Amino acid sequence: MEKLTILIVDDDKTTTSILNHMLYGYTDHILTASNGLEGLELYQTHQPDIILSDINMPHMNGLEMVEEIRKEDEHVKIAIFTDFEKRDILLKAIELGVNQFLSKPFASKSFSKTIQSLYDDVIEKRRSNREIQRQQNILHAINEMSHNFLQQSDWMQALKKEMQNLKEASDMSSIFIYQNEEDENNLSAQKLLYINDNPEAKSKKRIHYRKHYFMRWKNQLEKNLSINGSREDYDKSKKKLLDLFKINSLLILPIFVQDKWWGFLGIGDEHKETLESTNVEMLSTAASIIGAAINNRNNLKSLEMSSAVYEHTMDGVLITDSNNRILHVNDAFVDITGYSLENVLGKDPKILKSGKHDNHFYQKIWNQLSENGYWQGEITNRKKNGEIYIEWLSINTIKNAQGKIENFIGIFSDVTHQRKDAHDHAYLATHDPLTGLSNRLLFNDRLEHAINHADRFKKCISLIFCDLDNFKPINDTFGHTIGDEILKRVGSALQGILRKEDTICRFGGDEFVILVEELHSFEYLNEILSRINALTHTPCVIEGNTISIGMSIGASIYPDDGVTPEDLIKSADSAMYKAKNSGKNRIEYSQPDPDLYCLKKYNNMDEADIHYTT
Repeated sequence: MEKLTILIVDDDKTTTSILNHMLYGYTDHILTASNGLEGLELYQTHQPDIILSDINMPHMNGLEMVEEIRKEDEHVKIAIFTDFEKRDILLKAIELGVNQFLSKPFASKSFSKTIQSLYDDVIEKRRSNREIQRQQNILHAINEMSHNFLQQSDWMQALKKEMQNLKEASDMSSIFIYQNEEDENNLSAQKLLYINDNPEAKSKKRIHYRKHYFMRWKNQLEKNLSINGSREDYDKSKKKLLDLFKINSLLILPIFVQDKWWGFLGIGDEHKETLESTNVEMLSTAASIIGAAINNRNNLKSLEMSSAVYEHTMDGVLITDSNNRILHVNDAFVDITGYSLENVLGKDPKILKSGKHDNHFYQKIWNQLSENGYWQGEITNRKKNGEIYIEWLSINTIKNAQGKIENFIGIFSDVTHQRKDAHDHAYLATHDPLTGLSNRLLFNDRLEHAINHADRFKKCISLIFCDLDNFKPINDTFGHTIGDEILKRVGSALQGILRKEDTICRFGGDEFVILVEELHSFEYLNEILSRINALTHTPCVIEGNTISIGMSIGASIYPDDGVTPEDLIKSADSAMYKAKNSGKNRIEYSQPDPDLYCLKKYNNMDEADIHYTT
């Protein structure tokens, strides 16, 4: 298990001690701070992978610290300790990009689940970054090879250096080239080059495809097919070769010269992981460049071959000249942007600009390209149809022997959905995924806030508990898909009845709870209850099925039926069950005599203003 650096920010030493113990196994590097100011300084110095923070602390509180950190880093994983009761704090934390929420005291199971989720996100990000970096390094090595290597009159002079660079770029431990011996059937190959990081590794000077049981490989290579696998994928004869080379995974790429199979390029590693298809395709370019060098092809031809390999990658590729005019794009570029080669040929890539970035942003890209020869980062662009999308872009410069830029190569992936997933995750933390209504977390927060407001200003509020009657038989008869559609329709209908400031929550299963604030009269409340009950008068028609639904409704009023969220919910729930037990599909109040309610006292109304409709 990879280890992380975790920062704990809490002024309670007992909490810090408990967290140190609970985090054992996830990290051997824990940083601690007693307030937000110290936490911010430790973050800036050590760049931890995960931050766990309390909210209320001296000098700088947790949310203030998070706000400062988010100005510098939008991606570091942050979890805060909260009791989920203060709506303003919770929504502020979500707005600032807090990833997870923990409540004290920490329950071992839920804590482990939360930390594991954060850990998995960090490890996946590391893996993704490593893969992107490897692709970047391979591309850079290939770009260098396509110029330095091919410009040599004797390509063998540059072979070892360029292969060493390619091995390091691909993060592999061994690289080798075998050339087929000149016989009619190409049954044997001689070692041309062999590099291995392991001093105990050996090699074969000569490979005989038939005698060493490599005929299946030979048949694939002759068809210009690569071989890519780990030790578990190969038979006994192939494992002997891997043992000799001290590698556990092996990629073999055919080398062709003038459409004739010449030999192969092998790349192996001591670890068991096989290379991803994108890397294989880029390394295939290296094999093509070797073939081009043997055939004494020029740089332009090599560039065309390289871009041809990219035609079938999932990443978009565009190649420009030194004036940043587009020379070539691949199929993935067309699929992602909607622009064909004819649309963009000879044009500046700025045709993709979305308007989301200022001139300073683009100037920084050009400055880095000028200084380092490459740039990598996230950029927002616009497709031909006007749709905005987010891409992860890598740009490399290609220079000639005199150091003058000849081309730029850009490789990008559409990461719009990944960014949307992050936004959706924050939304789902407070909403029901099926109906889009508030979930219990957000509802409880709003109910607590409404009670505090009503107490302060002597107002009344009402809690309405709705339960669909005989919903289980509907699921059993018509299936859960139709049951889910009914729940969505009920949720949508309730939203159409109520005011925007009222809160509707899918409380669980087929239960809905409604919070009505600023309640002025029984007349208004009865009107709402009657309209809710009227929803059951019209059957639902779904997929040709006519389905009648009923709804038992119970209502409670603050402060008569309770002064805490728990009491109000319990009272409304009891009233709902009273409705069920009295025949279902009806409305009941918590109090048996509605005249006992004190709406008049809390709203300064005359007796004539108090109504109750049976």
